[in-house]
Amino acid sequence: MDDLVEDLTESRMLGARAFAAEMFFFERAAGLVVRREQERAAQAGDGAVTSSSQWGMRELFAELAAALHLSEWQVARKVSMGWTLVHRFFETLCQASEGRISPEHATLIGETGAVIEDDQVRREYEAVALDMAGELTPAQLRPALSGLVSRLDPEGTQRRVRDAVKRRKVTVRELEPGLARVTADVPTTQGVGIVTRITEIADQLFTQNQTDRAESEAAAPAGAGDGDGSGEVVVDERTRSQIMADVFSDLLLTNVPDGHGATEQARENLGAIVGTVQVTIPASTLTGETVGGSEVVGFGAIDDEVARDLAGAARAWTRVFTDPCTGVPTSVARYRPSKRQRLLLRVRDEHCRFPGCRRPAHKCDVDHTLAYADGGTTCLCNLAHLCKRHHTLKHETDWVVIQLPGGILEWTAPTGRIHHTRPPGTVRFEPIALIADEPRHRHALARDPAPF
Repeated sequence: MDDLVEDLTESRMLGARAFAAEMFFFERAAGLVVRREQERAAQAGDGAVTSSSQWGMRELFAELAAALHLSEWQVARKVSMGWTLVHRFFETLCQASEGRISPEHATLIGETGAVIEDDQVRREYEAVALDMAGELTPAQLRPALSGLVSRLDPEGTQRRVRDAVKRRKVTVRELEPGLARVTADVPTTQGVGIVTRITEIADQLFTQNQTDRAESEAAAPAGAGDGDGSGEVVVDERTRSQIMADVFSDLLLTNVPDGHGATEQARENLGAIVGTVQVTIPASTLTGETVGGSEVVGFGAIDDEVARDLAGAARAWTRVFTDPCTGVPTSVARYRPSKRQRLLLRVRDEHCRFPGCRRPAHKCDVDHTLAYADGGTTCLCNLAHLCKRHHTLKHETDWVVIQLPGGILEWTAPTGRIHHTRPPGTVRFEPIALIADEPRHRHALARDPAPF
């Protein structure tokens, strides 16, 4: 055990040193951004250097993200943290480099203390924070640091609280197949109140279920109980956590937002809005001949029974034909042909096709890979979804993209590195076969008039 603890401690120290070295490297990116802006200004010939466009930063962050298989947001966060530790919490970075504190401790100290503007207060904060980091786990350190900042900078804390409330929002992402996580960033009082309410509702239901179960078991020998007319008592077997999740969903999906809307008509209109979801289900699964393949577009797999229930209640259907080998959609049967290509691309791409970007397709632009003005055709082989950020990045920086057969995009970074992005539905049994020898190959399709 002693040897094991010693080895793990040494391993952690090496990891902390590697983290510190990485922070130094990411800090250099800030200087490279300035240099790149100067280069772009020189290329433009006017000698003016401006940071308003942020093209140098966006170009560099995209390059780093593609090379490290990170999102640009993750790269930006690391660059920011590297700059913060090097320039504002250097002692913290040194202690991490020496293996005296972990990367998690150093990151928490930098993130929490970055809001302190006064240099003297910041130095006092760092000294106390490093002392606490020597005794507390990261989970214990986080609230302790937050409280420390509040005590050292009370006026700033109040200002940041008011600013934080302005950033309230709700997001959703796939947690695992069949399960999504809804994250609501709301004012603290409302958040606590929401959880308290659904907890109390769940507690009452769970307690009642426990009572019903006990009565059912006691009555079973005498043949009593007829909960659903079948001679068997129906008992709610859900756990307290499952009930909380179900109550949360029911309240959001069925309640009317009476507190919003300036007029009665506006409130009625808001109350008429219902939740919608786009589900893809194989025809053979719909009929029960096969199992699996049902999914919520852009998120992931769902239970076949749930998919069939949703299909039975659907007001409209869209028939999608896919390539049996690659799984890439090739055509979509829809009544309005003017929207066919847009719908087909949305089904194929699901999200922005830049490396690592997950912005949903319905929030993206449909881009001609080879510009229409340069002879690019308006067909599946020359169209792809790009979010506004990467659409402009493609046009304003040295990033270059071409489209290969099968909807594969080949991106060339400013440094010459190559990155491929495939449609999410592509089955990669033979990934090399999906890339033709001639990357500029175009399907022999008739040139349709541009619908958009």
